[in-house]
Amino acid sequence: MPTQSESTAAADPLPAPPASGPAPARPRPPRTLEYATLDENDLRDDATYRALGFYDLALTGRIAKGAEFVQCRFNRADLSGTALAGAILTDCLIERSSLIDVHAEQSVLHRVAIRDTWLTGLHWLDGTLHHVTVRDCHAADAVFRGAQLQAVLFTGTDLSGADFGDADLTGAAFVRCDLTGARFDGAIAAGARLDGCTLDRVDGIAGLAGATIATDDPGTVARALAAALGLTVEQR
Repeated sequence: MPTQSESTAAADPLPAPPASGPAPARPRPPRTLEYATLDENDLRDDATYRALGFYDLALTGRIAKGAEFVQCRFNRADLSGTALAGAILTDCLIERSSLIDVHAEQSVLHRVAIRDTWLTGLHWLDGTLHHVTVRDCHAADAVFRGAQLQAVLFTGTDLSGADFGDADLTGAAFVRCDLTGARFDGAIAAGARLDGCTLDRVDGIAGLAGATIATDDPGTVARALAAALGLTVEQR
């Protein structure tokens, strides 16, 4: 198979996290990367994929439960509607791809960078995100309920309507994200940081107790808290 060198497979520089949070580690690129093909590398249950580049491939509606991806790169790959329950992704890059409506319950992301990718309706229930950067993505209505987030940075990402209920967000940072209508009921957020995020109509804002919220508009936070407590605030 054709390959590409380590220099071209290396991760792009990642944005610096807020000073209060741990920096997500970069994915470790392979020395060489083979180009995946549907004939030889189509997704299937319990398969292991190492140092493969899934470029311009249509992988929609597949079932690959328990699959493992190590040092792989997804670029312009379409995995929409694929089932990845119990999958493990380690040292992977996902760029300009689609994970719309992917169901990946109890799955693991470890040293993974995701950029400019559609994550709308992604289901990552009861999963683990460890040293993960999500940058400039579309993740409206994504579900991270019950997930463990450790050294995770969301930046410039649309998370409107996303569900973080019962998630452990103590290692998460959100920078310039749209969290309009997001849910945080039952979340654990002590130590989390939200910097310059839109927080209109947030549900379960009590789940953000202990988090640091940096904003140029404190009134937005006050209104969200008032709504959560059922308070009526009148201007004098």
